[in-house]
Amino acid sequence: MRILQIFHLYQDNSARCWIFEKNQLKEAPVHTNFPELKESIDLSVVSHQCFGLTLAPGEVMIAVVRSLDPNMLDQMYQARTQKAVVEFIWIGGQFLGIPLNKDIYISNKQSANSSETNFLWWGSNILWSLKNYEKCETRLVLWDVIAALQVLMKSAPAFLETLMHKWVSDLFSDDQQRVSIDTLCQCKKDMMSNVSSRKLHLLNIICRKVMLRDPAGENGNSTSTDLWSSLLLSSERELRERLVAFTFAAALNRMSYFRKGACAENMWFPVGVAQMRSWVSMNSGGVHNQLRSLSSTIKRLGSRINSVCEYSAKETCAYCSTPVHLESPDIALCGSVDPAIVPTERHKLSRCAASMRLCSVLEPTWYCVCCGGMVDKLVPETYFTMKTSPLLDAADPDDESSLYSAPAVPRCPFCGILLQRLMPEFLLSVSLV
Repeated sequence: MRILQIFHLYQDNSARCWIFEKNQLKEAPVHTNFPELKESIDLSVVSHQCFGLTLAPGEVMIAVVRSLDPNMLDQMYQARTQKAVVEFIWIGGQFLGIPLNKDIYISNKQSANSSETNFLWWGSNILWSLKNYEKCETRLVLWDVIAALQVLMKSAPAFLETLMHKWVSDLFSDDQQRVSIDTLCQCKKDMMSNVSSRKLHLLNIICRKVMLRDPAGENGNSTSTDLWSSLLLSSERELRERLVAFTFAAALNRMSYFRKGACAENMWFPVGVAQMRSWVSMNSGGVHNQLRSLSSTIKRLGSRINSVCEYSAKETCAYCSTPVHLESPDIALCGSVDPAIVPTERHKLSRCAASMRLCSVLEPTWYCVCCGGMVDKLVPETYFTMKTSPLLDAADPDDESSLYSAPAVPRCPFCGILLQRLMPEFLLSVSLV
């Protein structure tokens, strides 16, 4: 297992990589081959007048900050402001302190620029990085791993498909049983209920940003697309049920505190309970039995539920004040039920991915760059650390008070990544270019 990886710059502008493993410090070469590169890059060559370097979160890339040649800059414009440049260099195809995973199949039709061993190193290091992200304490920043997988999608699609099949199989396997991709496709619902929310977030990100990023199917086939689309739908459905169950349980937990006369001011205030109950009713045939039971318990509370959560089924359009009814948990159209009150122009509105309530048009909302979801109300951090579905066991609400006392965090409930504030289109983008 890799413990520590250190990059160091020396006064002679050379760079060296050191790996601390099993109480020993070993030097590793700093060069790599990658399908998009015509030749191997040696970091010591590009480190001339280097200001510093840093390792990417997924450890398959490093960023080097080095000075620019002033003779190559426009003296009137660029020389005044351009002092340095950031260069990204792949390192995932080299020895990084972990054993090769030789279970990965290498097709003979892969890119001629990379050898079989180089592909094995890339596969082993990417699998290690994704495995490390399964730990909830690891911050979910995948941009370098995603970038590498997207390049493999174009240059070595067969290798990528094999690599991702192995990763998904490992994702749902445990120490006692090895799960094949075929078994997962047949028993998706049961298996997804038994894994952590972090694993489902990883699966959603890989599906959206890599495996389903090619809608035309230029680098794959329709069968593969159907597989990943099915996995994505099942994963998002599982996360939505967990979110609804988490919200219902939080409301019941607050009610339990109020009955005892205890203070619940520091507990998370559930929002959108009425909309979530409507969603459960609309999908009563496909949701977990325990979720229907929680919904029935909320209904029996009647008007008392208003004191412990936001419970309002009536919503109106912010532009024309016509009624808005829940038809989809993501988007809404005003006046879409009664034909007699349908306005001349029906307004398309966004729903909060965390609460199913209509997003505010007056206050800034959060935006997920992965799934494109809008978030108006944030959920506690403990939602993102669930080991299994909260619907598997009917726990006592009094034993779960700490779950709903955690602070709310700006993270996407379906991708787990940090959200961004939605900015007007005329402002500059804050996304990494």
